[in-house]
Amino acid sequence: MSTIAILAEDTSDVEALKYIVRRALGRERLPLWTKGYGGGGDLLSKGVRDIRQLQREGVQRFVVCHDADTESWEAVDSKVRRRLLTPTGIAERCCVAVPVQELEAWLIADEQAINAVITSFRFGGHRSPEQINSPKEWLRSESRRAGGKPLYVPKMHNPRVAERLRLEVVGQKCPSFRRFAEGLAGWRGDAGEL
Repeated sequence: MSTIAILAEDTSDVEALKYIVRRALGRERLPLWTKGYGGGGDLLSKGVRDIRQLQREGVQRFVVCHDADTESWEAVDSKVRRRLLTPTGIAERCCVAVPVQELEAWLIADEQAINAVITSFRFGGHRSPEQINSPKEWLRSESRRAGGKPLYVPKMHNPRVAERLRLEVVGQKCPSFRRFAEGLAGWRGDAGEL
């Protein structure tokens, strides 16, 4: 069993986070337990059960990712802590990711990563990806204009883009990513536990 579990709203978020977490921790082969849910509601309603089971199985650290969508970062962070972390007692061993608006905003922050993965799409980037309403749909729409059909497919492209992200660039453009990366950086000193 891995020592870190990643729980997120859906599988495309989980698959992208696997690359981000491993790279942020400097452990490319770090074993991870992952679960994508059927949205934020499922994550919040089923997450306590799953976290408790994972604790019994020896998982020591948790990454929980819930998109902010139209809520503030603070409101969603508070909701995740109240509904998942407090009941399970993992607050000190959890790094909460709250992408503003969606995790795709983090991907949009690095146009070089997107262009390296979707070579037929010449993406020019965006200065403030967290200000885009519904970044997933925005990116799909941008890729449609470029080729007449949507070239961006989240389940296929999110992990591949995440694998190439320049984390420092994403942190410069996305404060929510910077907060998440700083939380993960605190785990680096505990490398023996990972």
